[in-house]
Amino acid sequence: MKSKLTRRTLLRGAGATGLAALAAPAIIRPAFAQAGELNVWSYSGFITDDFRRRFEEESGIRLNIRQVSDQGEQFNLMAAEEGNYSADIVCCAGHRFYQFVDAGFLEPIDMGKMTAWDRIEPEYAEATWVSRNGERWGVPLVVVTTGLLYDSQQFDKPTSWDVMFDPANAGRTTYQIQDFFQIAMNYLGYDGSAASYMDDPEQAQQAVNATRDFLIEHKGQVRRYYEAATEIQQMFVNGDVALAEAGSGPSAQLIIEGFPAGYTIPEEGGLAYAYGFNITRNATNLDNAYTFLNALLSSSENGAEIVRSTGYESVIAGTGEHLTPEERAVLALGAEERSRLSWVDVETAPFIFDLIDTAAEEIRAA
Repeated sequence: MKSKLTRRTLLRGAGATGLAALAAPAIIRPAFAQAGELNVWSYSGFITDDFRRRFEEESGIRLNIRQVSDQGEQFNLMAAEEGNYSADIVCCAGHRFYQFVDAGFLEPIDMGKMTAWDRIEPEYAEATWVSRNGERWGVPLVVVTTGLLYDSQQFDKPTSWDVMFDPANAGRTTYQIQDFFQIAMNYLGYDGSAASYMDDPEQAQQAVNATRDFLIEHKGQVRRYYEAATEIQQMFVNGDVALAEAGSGPSAQLIIEGFPAGYTIPEEGGLAYAYGFNITRNATNLDNAYTFLNALLSSSENGAEIVRSTGYESVIAGTGEHLTPEERAVLALGAEERSRLSWVDVETAPFIFDLIDTAAEEIRAA
């Protein structure tokens, strides 16, 4: 598995090798079956082999799937196509889709055609991050969280991010600066989402500067800053680190593979953002796109397949019923921990990310 865990790129979930396929019910009623095809740009694990087989058999629609690995890659490809998009559906991150919307690449979701929208968990179906300018612009599929990964042989379940700054743990921690920065802002009592700073850029800059200085002051705690998720896993396996800011996907995969680790959202909180499918403007196969999206959401068994293939939480209601207790412990956060998550704010993301990027370079150079 090769993946890069930052807010600007998407983790590529490892395939569900060695996992038994689920026996799932029909996902499309024959009355709605259509002929034709659908062109989808997706990330690994979001469309499982079992779902693809069932969907094509029951709908008569052939899925042409192009694997992509980066939001910037998708954006540049769509820009180059100048409105003649080769994809009917693309997969956008919840904290980046505003760029695709503002560039005119996407079509707002016609809720009258989304017959399976009620299969999305309410906390995700009504979330603000699926909307912009009064329209819904995508169908959420999985939720990625950023929390604390720890070696469970060396630590009991930590309740605070304090452990990352405890001198006793110097040289045993790692984080990706930009992703950890918003968590550190929240830890210090600032607004990591920057939503409260929308009308006060000077206050935002002060919060960023204070957080930057704090992280520079505690730079000696860090074994090294990571960029790719595989680096976290390797550092844990090698015994180089015992604590990390990490995403839910690589954390779950490390635990599933048998490493003695745990993943939690400390009391000061963590971050969350979603990935989903979006319809391109003037999509050639528009009806087939809605058939696909409704089928994707209609099966909670499919939600469990996606969870297993990516390590991410599914937004599809009832998914947890198809996971074993052991799988739920690794692949699903409880309600209490979910309540501690801060969602990346779509409207403030552009300006706060720019401030954080500058601060990150200053931290590296310090």
